[in-house]
Amino acid sequence: MVSILFTDFVGFTKIAEKMTPSDLVSRLDIYFRKFDEIIVNNNLEKIKTIGDAYMCAGGVPVRNNTNPIDTCLAALQIQYYMSGLKEEAIKNNSDYWDLRLGINTGEVTAGVIGSERLAYDIWGSAVNRAQRMEMLGEPGKVTITGETYKLIEPFFECTFKGKAKSKSNNEIDMYTVERIKPQLSIDGEGLYPNERFQQVVNLYLYSSINYYKAERYITKLLEKKLSDKLHYHCIDHVQDVVNAVENLALTEDVTDEGLFLLKSAASYHDAGFIEQYDKNEPIGARLAEEILPKYGYTEENIQIIKELIYVTQIPHKPKNKLEEIICDADLDYLGRDDFHEIADRLRRELREHGKIDSDRKWDEIQVQFLTNHRYFTKTAIATRRPKKIKNLEEIKKRLKENNYKD
Repeated sequence: MVSILFTDFVGFTKIAEKMTPSDLVSRLDIYFRKFDEIIVNNNLEKIKTIGDAYMCAGGVPVRNNTNPIDTCLAALQIQYYMSGLKEEAIKNNSDYWDLRLGINTGEVTAGVIGSERLAYDIWGSAVNRAQRMEMLGEPGKVTITGETYKLIEPFFECTFKGKAKSKSNNEIDMYTVERIKPQLSIDGEGLYPNERFQQVVNLYLYSSINYYKAERYITKLLEKKLSDKLHYHCIDHVQDVVNAVENLALTEDVTDEGLFLLKSAASYHDAGFIEQYDKNEPIGARLAEEILPKYGYTEENIQIIKELIYVTQIPHKPKNKLEEIICDADLDYLGRDDFHEIADRLRRELREHGKIDSDRKWDEIQVQFLTNHRYFTKTAIATRRPKKIKNLEEIKKRLKENNYKD
């Protein structure tokens, strides 16, 4: 497993035409010296420069399992350095150079060949894909393949950018790495990792729990068996709760195996819907008990996960910190900007299952529910409660206007 980083300056040919060779080389030297400093600090190996292109890699010549993370950290820091130069140039009304950065992770062939000017190099399709990400990426952005994304997703905020064609005409998922997750970065700025970052990295790399495989298994099962009539209790809701539970856990300083237990419980908390609509928590708990031992979960782990699944039953009555986190994550949307969109999906679902018979009745239920609901964690109270109150007032206003068709 090797992660390859390519950088390339946008429009370098035109830049070169406007500068003397000595000034051009001098400027490249300044930039590349800074790149060298950054990659060394992040445990990467410089491979070579070809004109204005800069290539480095992690995981060679000494193997390690952190190279996808190390490479993304280095890329973000290089990007930040170049962005700073750009801002300064704009203020001074001078020219600046835009940079594209591309990363891929995979197998490579590495070594030294030939007999003159010996140099260590790497080859293979993984290298080609990294270069492809750089070529197709947006200037000023770190663009990575889906292969790298799978390995760094717990630690970084990323945006899916679509699919690209490789040289062999295969499709490659493209993402941009925006920053380190705020909870895992110094001062929440997303550039340099904090102590919590390393704790979470250690959890993912060295825990006996194989969370990723367990998550993939239940996700495939839900995608295959959940009814099309579940507009709210669908795979999107499951992923939403998994994301919310992770964000809350990190902010609430849960960086041990409790993080995996919370995310696993979130993955299974609505799994019972594959068999029945009402009172399905016992089914989700049973599935967790049957499946999770295959992925390194102990009996004690599974017991905690079952309790976390049961506590998502309404009304929420959490008894400890982990239970408070999953309860708040389960209804995280109540205090978000997308509340009305998600609530409408639940309205449609309840109507199709004969649980409500009018839209006005639905809003009356919502007012009662939001009025009685409470968040438990300090994080959710601070970040979700104010918007929840505003959403509640908007429903009350709708009821007062009474413009319902049924």
